[in-house]
Amino acid sequence: MEMTHMQGYLACMNESLLQFIWHHQYFNLWDLRTVNDEALGIVDAGIWNRDQGPDFLTGRIRVNGEEWAGNIELHVKTSEWDLHGHSTDPNYKNVILHVVWEHDRDSGPAIPVLELRSRVPHHLLQRYRNWMLHHSLIPCSGELGKLKTSLVYPWLDWLWLQRVREKSARMLEAVQKQGMDWEEAFWISVARAFGHKVNADAFEAIASTLPVKLMMRHRHDPVQIEALLFGQAGLLRADKEDEYCKLLCREYGFLRKKYKLRKCYQPVHFLRMRPGNFPTIRLAQLARLINCNSDMFSRITRMTTIEEMEAFFRVQAGEYWDHHYRFGEPSVFAVKQAGEHFIENIIFNTVVPFLCAYHDHVGNGHLIPGLVGTIQKLKPERDSITGCFEKFGLKARHAADSQALHELKKTYCDKLNCLHCAIGQTLLKNSLSKERIPV
Repeated sequence: MEMTHMQGYLACMNESLLQFIWHHQYFNLWDLRTVNDEALGIVDAGIWNRDQGPDFLTGRIRVNGEEWAGNIELHVKTSEWDLHGHSTDPNYKNVILHVVWEHDRDSGPAIPVLELRSRVPHHLLQRYRNWMLHHSLIPCSGELGKLKTSLVYPWLDWLWLQRVREKSARMLEAVQKQGMDWEEAFWISVARAFGHKVNADAFEAIASTLPVKLMMRHRHDPVQIEALLFGQAGLLRADKEDEYCKLLCREYGFLRKKYKLRKCYQPVHFLRMRPGNFPTIRLAQLARLINCNSDMFSRITRMTTIEEMEAFFRVQAGEYWDHHYRFGEPSVFAVKQAGEHFIENIIFNTVVPFLCAYHDHVGNGHLIPGLVGTIQKLKPERDSITGCFEKFGLKARHAADSQALHELKKTYCDKLNCLHCAIGQTLLKNSLSKERIPV
């Protein structure tokens, strides 16, 4: 190997890559010898330790025919043993092998040292180095389309299930925060979803000041429900030359005193969004959802199809909003009904994780696979991230894949975490076929 290449590989070499290579034994195992020319055999590479202490636990090796059992430590350079303070750390007393990329000097206790620099396939190193230096949104973009979808889609399924589990765990925490009141927690979560990205925190704060039982008490009066929501959002002004706004102001003033409502200090925002997503429109739609439904969460738990869920959220803002996007500013007639994409986003990111948390908590775990399967009936999202993956050969089949691709991008691609990505692992493994490793 040319020195310039060796220097380049050393620059991209790190302990994570070295651990990955050792764990999968992606190096030449033929006639292994330590730096002191001792015959070495790997009986068991050990268990990869992701916590504090040696990198691999309970490994077994043979040195000059004698079998040793203990832990294995890895470093880019031998001198890092002392640099990391292992000589005085009792956790490293049982290390039987020090695996390094480059043996730069004798250091540490009298334990065998194995240098891997000349034993790792060039193609594997070159591929990983290219990824680390890549400036694309997806490091392996040039090779992604070469993989069989039968290898990639199971990884996307796993990523999505992990995403659902994480969201379900957060949903359960929200329920616990509400004293295991599922209806209250669901109401707050749905309100947050109606706020979308920009106003999610504000809508959650508003709903937190308006208990669901209070909202249900007034659900048959659309004016009072809007008054409560818009009033707590700080969007009502009595000086506006708008009769409907003045009506809501009067209703809100009465209800605020009656129920001693605490003030919501989280402001809503109108900037950088289309009029259809204005907080006024979303609050009006949320008000109509309350008007049309009692015991919202109980109703949701009885639904068995995606069509039922979609119909539940297909609400239309009141008549005033047919001619307005903001109070006192008339606009061209347009019915303000919740759109298909908006509804699917709520079902996917709020309803399904919430129901998974509920069924798991009450012992109906057998219902979760069917619930998860409903998501695969939703169309995939079209945005910059899914479009980028599709450009390089990985197309989302349904909404679950879209979310999985977002997770893949955020958790793996953006962090150059290729060594823990099933796609990255497969591509690195495939690179070995270009350069055979004697075993």
